[in-house]
Amino acid sequence: MTDDQPSSAHEQANIKQTPSLTDWKALSPWSILSFVFGSLKNILSNGYALIPIFYAGWSNDVSIMWVIDGFIVLLILLTSFAFIQWRKFRYRISTEQLDVKRGLFFTKKDEIPLNRIQNIRFEQPFYFKPLKLAVLVIETAGSSKDEAKLTALDAQHAQILKQHLLQLNDVSETVTSKDDETSKIAMKATTSDQPIIKRSLKELIIFGFYQNNFIWFAIIAGPVAGQIEWEKVAQSPLIKTSIEWVNQATHDSFMLQLIMISSLFIMGYLLFSAISVLASVLKYHPYSLDKHQQTLQRSGGVIAHQQDALAIKRIQVIHFQQPLLARFVNRWTLFLKQVKGNEVEERTKQHMLIPSIKNAEIESIFSMLPSLSPSVITLPTDYTGINIAWLYKRIWLPFIPFSILLGLFFTLDIDIKLVEFAFVAAILASLLLYIRYKRWGYVLEQDAVWQHSGLLGRDWKRIPFEKIQHVKVTQTARQKTQQLAYLELGLASGAIILPYIPIEVANTLIARSLNTVSTQYKQWI
Repeated sequence: MTDDQPSSAHEQANIKQTPSLTDWKALSPWSILSFVFGSLKNILSNGYALIPIFYAGWSNDVSIMWVIDGFIVLLILLTSFAFIQWRKFRYRISTEQLDVKRGLFFTKKDEIPLNRIQNIRFEQPFYFKPLKLAVLVIETAGSSKDEAKLTALDAQHAQILKQHLLQLNDVSETVTSKDDETSKIAMKATTSDQPIIKRSLKELIIFGFYQNNFIWFAIIAGPVAGQIEWEKVAQSPLIKTSIEWVNQATHDSFMLQLIMISSLFIMGYLLFSAISVLASVLKYHPYSLDKHQQTLQRSGGVIAHQQDALAIKRIQVIHFQQPLLARFVNRWTLFLKQVKGNEVEERTKQHMLIPSIKNAEIESIFSMLPSLSPSVITLPTDYTGINIAWLYKRIWLPFIPFSILLGLFFTLDIDIKLVEFAFVAAILASLLLYIRYKRWGYVLEQDAVWQHSGLLGRDWKRIPFEKIQHVKVTQTARQKTQQLAYLELGLASGAIILPYIPIEVANTLIARSLNTVSTQYKQWI
């Protein structure tokens, strides 16, 4: 028996049952389930905005039967659409491209060159785990949405297919290869992964705490608060008793009352943060980032397991983000920004991220990614700020409403409290503008430029000169006399702004980016 022949009748049967990748193939009927659950997930993901609607319906005694009937109709419509899409969906892989035919009422064919594939995400939702099925999401450079989504694939076959799409040099060999050979390729790829970093449960809890977006609390609380009859609430025995207890406990001390109110606010914020912490753990635990050849692969997820793959050459900008709370725990969130599109972090407009990073871990992470920079990447300790002319041009703007109201107060005798409120708001806005000005700056390196920005938090962005696609320099008449410029660095991941910097610095950035591209041309898109 030769090495090319199967070693058993069982292997021969498997080969005969394995369809060629070049044939048009349909998805499993289980993909209907995936479409329905995915659509319901998208609807429920906007649940924050729906809470006021449900609350208004509940307060107006809307019958629960109407809600149940509406949900049943929605489920029937989604299932019907899913069935039609499943019947019309076909895919195949050639040596150079992935072809997908799909459509609801009209057939659409997508031809995706393999060398344009940017991200491949392997997902295994909770309803597919018992069936050993998975989902592959393929995204190309610059796409505004998922380019192709192959649902309800056999999990092992999905992993092999993922390797075909990632290992472009091996595609021509594996497209017509036998099942046992492709399995060996996939297994070899998996075992050769180089660990970059892992995140413990504790680190993910910290990430969920400091990455919490408080704006969602305002979105929920605002409309709900508008539905509450506060006069009746204030007259309730419970509230009256609580107010009396607070007055007795604080002895009418304003500072003690302020401390108590602040404590209640913090407790409410911590309670709301529990949602963010839970979401962080469920989505990322156990988090691991590995390097396979020139591809980064992230895996994790408690309920729905995910494996994201990103070609390292697609990374445009390295973004370190530190929200206000993260400064107290000395943590950073690291985003690997890529060609602008839907990106790996689906529907969040974010990029592949590494959560809860300490300063001491940054150097070790990038020492394993030498292709991103010839020198070791570490966070700068200082930066050069933008010119104060940026602040002078804006700091007086918040006082315009105050000036108008002050004039109306003397002419029309409007309420003085409105004028006082406008004055306080102008002071606060001016203070925020000053902080913004002090946080905006840059650092020049031999092969890259750093942008520093932020308000209450901090952001560092590293832009390699070789990834700059265009440079736009703008000068007003005033800026010309001051030898200043407004610089926009255009990248495939978006624009980076450096306002009110010296014109000689802008010219240096232009020269370095052009020289780097002309002498070190590399195809990265």
